[in-house]
Amino acid sequence: MDDELLDVVDEYDTVISTINRKDYKQFLSEKRGYIRASELFIMNDEGKLWAPVRVSSKTIAPNGYDFAAAGHVASGEGYRETIIREVKEEINLDIAPGDIEFFAKLKTNSIRYFRSLYLLRTNQTPMLNPTEFAFAEWLTPNELISSIDDGHAAKSVLHDSVTVLKMYLTNVSPN
Repeated sequence: MDDELLDVVDEYDTVISTINRKDYKQFLSEKRGYIRASELFIMNDEGKLWAPVRVSSKTIAPNGYDFAAAGHVASGEGYRETIIREVKEEINLDIAPGDIEFFAKLKTNSIRYFRSLYLLRTNQTPMLNPTEFAFAEWLTPNELISSIDDGHAAKSVLHDSVTVLKMYLTNVSPN
């Protein structure tokens, strides 16, 4: 995985070069462009999000809330293709492109990422990958935001992403 290539993009999400994944943290600190990521929420019929908590050994947000699945977009790969791959790798679900809803693409300057956000609506509780997640719970978007606001650790972009999801959900009827 460390020798996986990632595309470097400019402020318009146009590919300008590539880097090795092992170098991405150094690259991001130098602010020479952006890299890409895809992130997925899972929502059940009750309007609750499956909120996994990362294992304590993680460097980023140990014991913190995370997306149901997320990952870097490999060089030459698309955002949707990435999240389908990550869903299989991280939570062992086989999904098709039509199973997920794209709801936002965000340029996040603080972490130098372009992030595509997706939603999977299902009542199926995913299997935890024990190398990624310690446990998970079903929470409403408001409960998840409140828990983060009350000090529960989380990935730095999760709070804002849940807020964007809430805005999307107010403008779209359920499938």
